[in-house]
Amino acid sequence: MSLKPSLNMLLDFAQKESDVSAKKLGQLASKQKVAAEKLHLLLEYRQSYQSRFQDAAKNGIDHIEWLNFVAFMDKLDAAITEQRKNVTTAQASQEVGGKEFQNCQRKLKSYNTLSKRHLQMETQQEMKHEQKEQDEFTSNIGSNQNSKNLHNT
Repeated sequence: MSLKPSLNMLLDFAQKESDVSAKKLGQLASKQKVAAEKLHLLLEYRQSYQSRFQDAAKNGIDHIEWLNFVAFMDKLDAAITEQRKNVTTAQASQEVGGKEFQNCQRKLKSYNTLSKRHLQMETQQEMKHEQKEQDEFTSNIGSNQNSKNLHNT
């Protein structure tokens, strides 16, 4: 019974699993990048808004403007805190996805190694079989020539 069909099936499955894992890792990396970019934008916006407010405060602001600034900064800080959590979650997911991808790659490499070894074994067996047939053929030719020589003398 040949291992080739089942080994090929395992190889195909491992390749598909690796492809899916690579695609998933790419999506996770993209999500992490988007989350980091959004955090960066929020931080830049906060810095810009605070600078504009400080410039306005130099000229004097009333109590309502101050309260509006504080309320808006609180909301912005809450959004930044939430986005930091999103970045951390996305990074953790990307790390898990990277480990899954590495595991898939190891499995695929193992199956490839098994397949190559199996192919080498089959090749060696075929070579032994061919050598045996050639030896038998040569032996039969030698036997036939000896029997012809005996009959001719």
